[in-house]
Amino acid sequence: MSSSRVSKPKRVVLGKKPRKPEIITDNTRLEKYPDVIVYFEYENGLVFVIIENIGNEPAYDTRIRFSKKFWGMQKTKEISSLSIFKLIRFLSPGKKLKILVDSFQFYVAYKQPMNIDVRISFRNKAKQTFQNSIQHDLSIYKDVVEVMTPRPD
Repeated sequence: MSSSRVSKPKRVVLGKKPRKPEIITDNTRLEKYPDVIVYFEYENGLVFVIIENIGNEPAYDTRIRFSKKFWGMQKTKEISSLSIFKLIRFLSPGKKLKILVDSFQFYVAYKQPMNIDVRISFRNKAKQTFQNSIQHDLSIYKDVVEVMTPRPD
């Protein structure tokens, strides 16, 4: 998993200005909410984008925005603009979606961005809006050495 900073979901009530921002510090209370994170995963030389609801409630109307455009599949597809990032109507608790970007070797060769910020917004069933912001640095994978195990014949 990449170097990431994950903030707790912030509760945003649309149409009202709260006098004080609500800060959730009680972890048992936080468990009542969805919590969607997006991260990059390096596996066997390949890079994936992972969307995961680590909360205990379903997430509705999840939208994901990247700070920079990035391409994959040997620079034939703009991954950051895929429709899955525009709107996911329902994401159940514990659900993990894995999207192939490219081999890390091609990602680097095509000079794709190494530092990408991700902004995620989603709602719970009561229509409360939450947001997460996560910073990623994919350059941490540049020094990873792959250990290949021979396949049995």
